Amino acid sequence: MELLHLRYFLTVAKTEHITKASKELRISQPSLSKIISSLEKELEIELFDRKGKSIELNSNGRFFYDKVSETLNMLDSSIVELKDKQFNFNKEIKILALAASTIITEILIKFRELYPDIKFDLTQSVSDHTINTANYDLIIYSSGTTSVVGNSIDLLEEDILLAIPFNHILASKNSVNLSEVSSQKFICLGQGGLKNITDSLCEESGFIPSIVFESNNPSTVRDLIAFGQGVSFIPGKTWRFHTHKRIKLLKINSPNCRRTVRLYHKESKNTSNHILLFKKFLIDYFQNL
Repeated sequence: MELLHLRYFLTVAKTEHITKASKELRISQPSLSKIISSLEKELEIELFDRKGKSIELNSNGRFFYDKVSETLNMLDSSIVELKDKQFNFNKEIKILALAASTIITEILIKFRELYPDIKFDLTQSVSDHTINTANYDLIIYSSGTTSVVGNSIDLLEEDILLAIPFNHILASKNSVNLSEVSSQKFICLGQGGLKNITDSLCEESGFIPSIVFESNNPSTVRDLIAFGQGVSFIPGKTWRFHTHKRIKLLKINSPNCRRTVRLYHKESKNTSNHILLFKKFLIDYFQNL
């Protein structure tokens, strides 16, 4: 009796549908049906009642499901504990921060105040098309990033605002339509999800932005705006420009300018406890922004 086949059984038992389970497990329907039949043959007990094309757990199947779930959960937990024990000297988390880079340092410092033995390997600048998700435990990214897919959760949704110098001709306003600033000089991020979103919004508003500076450093973008070199798109919560005395933030009325900050986490049955701990800390932090 193979462990993998027991995991297949759990998925079939949850869905009570061979086709749905085969798609979820990414194996062929005939192969999955054969595995379940072989398992029943080995046990010499039928686990499902078959009614045409549908299947349903019977009383034996429900009993077996509970016991297998309990056993595999215990096994998975034991593997995690064993790995944590073995690698306790090197608790490292590999993070790629493609969004919210202005607050990631603060997050790491606050977390390490609580857990000083946990180390971080932080990357903040990678070309969108070169991202290999397998190289990272966690990736913070925004909607508009095309190369990170699957196994993600939403951390935060925020407005994209227009940042202008404090003495700009539009500084008396609190909001604008994006079409009103089509003739302005723009300071933009060089690449990534936010750039992809704002390019699309400008196109929707009927213009291509005239870009005078490109930078992947939010601090550089902030300074260029403050010294009157142009205007820029700014995430309303995660970039924290609202306290800068030389910058005015305007809400964009039309089109709807928003983005979602997301967290990708490497899919694994044996994720180490220190990674799960930081993941929860990260989720809680963003919920309180």
